[in-house]
Amino acid sequence: MAKNPPETPSYAEVARILQRAFGPDEGLVVLEFIVARTPPEDVARQQDVREVEAALRLEIERVRLEIERLRTELMEKIEENRLEIERVRADLTEKMGQIQADLTEKMGQIQADLTKKIEENRLEIERVRADLIKEIGQTKVSLIRWAFVFWVSQMAALVGILFALVQLLTER
Repeated sequence: MAKNPPETPSYAEVARILQRAFGPDEGLVVLEFIVARTPPEDVARQQDVREVEAALRLEIERVRLEIERLRTELMEKIEENRLEIERVRADLTEKMGQIQADLTEKMGQIQADLTKKIEENRLEIERVRADLIKEIGQTKVSLIRWAFVFWVSQMAALVGILFALVQLLTER
């Protein structure tokens, strides 16, 4: 079985391989070196190489320009985003300052209201306490009166019973 000799790659394929291996510029330098070492009798091949090289240079330049355009667009968008972020940050800082001032004011109002209510409750407690002490005093006086009335009536009843006993005993 006879082996077919490997197919020789075209110069365009060689250029692509070299550019992938060494980068766009270095690949072309290596290609130029190879072309410079090509025997003079292979003029047709050199013409192919020159055409491929020219096409590659044009493609490289087109890609380079596209990269530069994209880079410029990206830098513009980054700058727009940075400016927007700075604006939003400034707005947020201002709003946080307003919120903090509002909260401080509201906390002061709440504290004043609480102090007022505490004072009102303290006064109410004092009033209720005074009323309770007065009520307890009145209740004590009332209980003493009733106790006095009870004991006086008990004494009167006892004296009446004793008087009735004495009369019964004396009549006999």
